[in-house]
Amino acid sequence: MSLLDNSQIACEYCRRKFVPKKRWVQKYCGSPCRVAACNQRAGRAHPLESQSATKARRRKERGRTPTAVVTNQLAPTNEAVLAAIGQLSERLTAMEQLQQQLLALLLPPAA
Repeated sequence: MSLLDNSQIACEYCRRKFVPKKRWVQKYCGSPCRVAACNQRAGRAHPLESQSATKARRRKERGRTPTAVVTNQLAPTNEAVLAAIGQLSERLTAMEQLQQQLLALLLPPAA
């Protein structure tokens, strides 16, 4: 194809027909399509795509969605919470007793 040809070719990004002006082999109809194609190849977001839409698209591409997170973990029941509080209370009491014994060993009794 010569520069004097008026034959149209399709833009590789938007598929619109155009007459090449700048190069012997021109792939894109203009700079916006060239930049958008480069960003698409590099995996970058479209300039008008929001950050949340970008994150959602990337999660979908990687196969990870918020619903794919393990959901079979049950919330603790009141009984389990109360049992854990009881165990912590017992451990705290034991630690306080050890602290008193340690203080008794380190500090001589007052005469």
